[in-house]
Amino acid sequence: MKRIILLYSIGFILISCSGNMDKPTNTIDHDIYEMRVYYTYDGKFNDIISRFENHTTKLFNKHGFTNVGYWITLENDSTSFADKFIFQNDGKKALVYIVSFKDMNSRNKSWDKFINDPEWIKVYEESRKNGPIVREIEQVFLSPTIFSNLN
Repeated sequence: MKRIILLYSIGFILISCSGNMDKPTNTIDHDIYEMRVYYTYDGKFNDIISRFENHTTKLFNKHGFTNVGYWITLENDSTSFADKFIFQNDGKKALVYIVSFKDMNSRNKSWDKFINDPEWIKVYEESRKNGPIVREIEQVFLSPTIFSNLN
């Protein structure tokens, strides 16, 4: 049986769970999960997939990112009441991924190291020789609840 996960976007969101609830015995290592959606220019989707597959994920790992998962959006043939909230992108594919960090400070340091890495700068410039790839990025920060299966 296939399990479908629907992701909703309202621009930039910070979601956090706080209070005096006790954490389960399987403690959560990372408090920050960052979900990003990359919308590409027409004809550039395979370019972003190639860049991530061959370079970006390895550089993320090098700079302290935990690569949680990567997905490609699928077009839905039938619509429901919720479809207007889903990453529609006019029926075109988008790249959705989640990376995680111990905390927001670690996240900021990792992104800074990644963006300033000479290898990334070279890969980025080479991948854009035939024009820019990414048209728009949506970003959401998530903090897992105590009942999540994340540890």
